[in-house]
Amino acid sequence: MRRRLLALVGVAAASAAAWRITRERPLPSILLVTIDTLRADHVGAYGSNAGATPNIDRFAREAVLFETAITPAPLTLPAHTALLSGVLPFRSGVRVNGTDVVSANVPLLAPEMAGAGYATAAFVSSLVLRRQSGIDRGFSLYDDQFEANAGKDPREQVPERRGDETVGRALAWLQSRQRERSAAPIFVWVHLYDPHAPYEPPAPFADAFKGREYDGEIAAADAAFARLIAGVDPNRTLVVLAGDHGEGLGEHGEATHGVFLYDTTVRVPLLIRLPRGRHGGTRVAAQVRLTDVAPTLRALARLPVSASSDSDGEDLSPLFSAERQAPDRPAFSQSDYPAFVLGWSPMRAMRLHGRKYVEAPKRELYDLARDPNELHNVYAGEDEGMRNLARGMVTVLSKQPLAEATSSALDPEVARRLASLGYISGGAATVDYGRIDSSRVDPKDHIDVWSQIESGLIARQKKKYEAAVVIFERLLSSYPSINPVILRDYAEACRFTGRTVRAIELYRQVLKTSKPEPDDFFGLGVSWHLKGNERAACESFEQAVTMNPSDVSAWIDLGNGRLALDQLEPAGIAFQRAANLDARSVDALNGLASVAFERHDLPAAEAMLRKAEAVSPERVDTRFNLAKVAAASGQSGAARAIYETLLLHRDLRVVERARRELKRLR
Repeated sequence: MRRRLLALVGVAAASAAAWRITRERPLPSILLVTIDTLRADHVGAYGSNAGATPNIDRFAREAVLFETAITPAPLTLPAHTALLSGVLPFRSGVRVNGTDVVSANVPLLAPEMAGAGYATAAFVSSLVLRRQSGIDRGFSLYDDQFEANAGKDPREQVPERRGDETVGRALAWLQSRQRERSAAPIFVWVHLYDPHAPYEPPAPFADAFKGREYDGEIAAADAAFARLIAGVDPNRTLVVLAGDHGEGLGEHGEATHGVFLYDTTVRVPLLIRLPRGRHGGTRVAAQVRLTDVAPTLRALARLPVSASSDSDGEDLSPLFSAERQAPDRPAFSQSDYPAFVLGWSPMRAMRLHGRKYVEAPKRELYDLARDPNELHNVYAGEDEGMRNLARGMVTVLSKQPLAEATSSALDPEVARRLASLGYISGGAATVDYGRIDSSRVDPKDHIDVWSQIESGLIARQKKKYEAAVVIFERLLSSYPSINPVILRDYAEACRFTGRTVRAIELYRQVLKTSKPEPDDFFGLGVSWHLKGNERAACESFEQAVTMNPSDVSAWIDLGNGRLALDQLEPAGIAFQRAANLDARSVDALNGLASVAFERHDLPAAEAMLRKAEAVSPERVDTRFNLAKVAAASGQSGAARAIYETLLLHRDLRVVERARRELKRLR
């Protein structure tokens, strides 16, 4: 019996000119720091007693602090797009994470800063803000590659990185600028993702905040922030610190964010430290918006007025030293995520003068002065105060959009990785974002369903597959018409718990009830492989690569299936397609080596394996394969040496296998 190898699954000139023009009044360098999912009331400077933010609190004493800052959307990409452009989500077209892309006609800060002579760089900590979202425009360096993903199969890559890694990359860039002694000012954006669910704070914060993991994650971000601002010159650098949205933490029934527009998720910290500590310690009581940040930075960087012509915000600098109380700025917020995912109603909110009106199938009105936790809906018809808020909302919504939402088909790999962060991709081909009436589901009425979905996603992300199966089974029994996206997650959890037959049933159900996606066929193919039906597996993988020819993993699994069926020619083609897409794919290189081995082309097999070894020296399957090639080439001593090194491996299964191979050589 043959023994098969293992095949496992013009601007520069303009910038210089701009810098010459302003050489007598040097432009300030700008550091923008955003901390994802940071509730204002969990920051000490905003009244929290949690003790998670000593460094932010110290920074606040040197900064202008805005006591009531409102985000326009409780989602990462829409909120950051608004912050970096000054444009509301319904106008920018960026309403949800994962599918919407920042259009070229949405005015972003980075290109404007670059045009004014700034050196630009960004360092982000989440897949949600990957460069493909279009938010990277104008940054000469956009660092969204995570060390933990080096050499990993795309389906095994992590969707986020720790703030300390992100800050380390940012500091290295800042230090390189200092070594170059560049006179040009800098515009740097650093995004920290730590407080986002699931909450798993690193040491020492895990012990210090045991039972309060959300605050532990905030403390980790706080420490990273302190390390970052220590690396900039406070006399030359303007530092902005902002949250993008908050977190429900179970209040109003919302565990995380993305659905409701209560202050738990729309009120965020916003602080601005000016160079040389000017106006430090100022607290601004007037309500402001995240959309005010971009026009403020435009003004402080002395950018052309035309750059802010499409802005929905206003310059905050007049408030830095206001001697009298400034009036509130009307704050509009929108929630489109439930409409995108489940076809429920979107929600809109207008917050002004201590009152908040929420437009939903069941309208809400809150007196925030008397009821800051928004526990008592006082809507009882259209009084004059409510009508004023509603008119203000109509005025905002009458503004002309700059771009339409691109929410549509999502790269299945991105969808899977977003799901591991608790985000769900949509289930419908088209989304109705405009209609709010009694014919649509009010998210308030089914927040328990949403919470169960999020719990299932987080359980699967933490590899608690049995718990995920229990949650999804309960959901399906109560809501048999649940979004096909949830069926996919349920099917994946079944695969990992050995429920292969159930997984196949679920994938077939998805294929019957919705527009098929490449990942549906991929998951079905994996399930057939686990069931031992390689022919059916290959049929599914063929469908997957036909729909998505850039799916490296599907090509590799198709190659493995063809190899198992002794179909060497199509196996080689599949592995080569994977290698063409990713020359550093160890699985593709091992697959090509396996095909060469079966054809008795041992030099070609060894050459491929050496390439794989160079990419990832620790890969056990590559080393076993090298030993097999050596043995087949009559180099038993070389094969024995490889097996003996594997005897030292920490995985006992690897050690046992190496022992068996050594026995065979004897």
